[in-house]
Amino acid sequence: MNQFIFELELEKNFNESDFFVNSTNKKAVDLVSLWPDWHNKAAIIYGETKSGKSHLGNIWMQRSDAFIIDLKNKNLTNNCSGRNYLIDNFSQLKPNQENIILDVFNECLFNNNYILFLCDHTKEIEFKFKDLESRFNSIISTKIEKPDDQIIEVIINKYFSDHQVLVPNDVIKYLSGRVIRSYEGLSSLLENINDLSLKNKQKITIPFLRENFFK
Repeated sequence: MNQFIFELELEKNFNESDFFVNSTNKKAVDLVSLWPDWHNKAAIIYGETKSGKSHLGNIWMQRSDAFIIDLKNKNLTNNCSGRNYLIDNFSQLKPNQENIILDVFNECLFNNNYILFLCDHTKEIEFKFKDLESRFNSIISTKIEKPDDQIIEVIINKYFSDHQVLVPNDVIKYLSGRVIRSYEGLSSLLENINDLSLKNKQKITIPFLRENFFK
């Protein structure tokens, strides 16, 4: 008998009530809550992939009626004069995008609007324009820290709940005590566990995890 595995596209939920706050991300939450009292009318949130900074960014975007500019987009344009801005994936800034970001800075200064930058890492970004570099380096910033035990368990529970997979609490505890302390690494591991469970038609149990992932 053939097994059919259906890839379900899960809808991203960026509701404020669904964001779990603890010590790893509280400074970032407080920074968003501080708006509009931001020095220089801008702020930066650093955090690794899957850390929740996009969720926080979307919460701020809903509060501030901001327009999003994603620097992953190769055909970048700015057609929303007079708005607040959420600049996503700023760590991927390319030299040919700097003019647009400078325009956004100048526009927000003129219109008394705000900018929130989301960055994947704290590594220094190489700027072509010194003016842009100076402005960016003057902005208030905070960082989402690596996940602790509490938030790892929350992420695991939410992942399986979102995928409608019933996993007992003792299995969650076993898994949370052995995973890598990385948001992206944890996300990848959970995907692999779920995929193998579906492929092999096996329930996710401690023996299943021990045999396939934690030998």
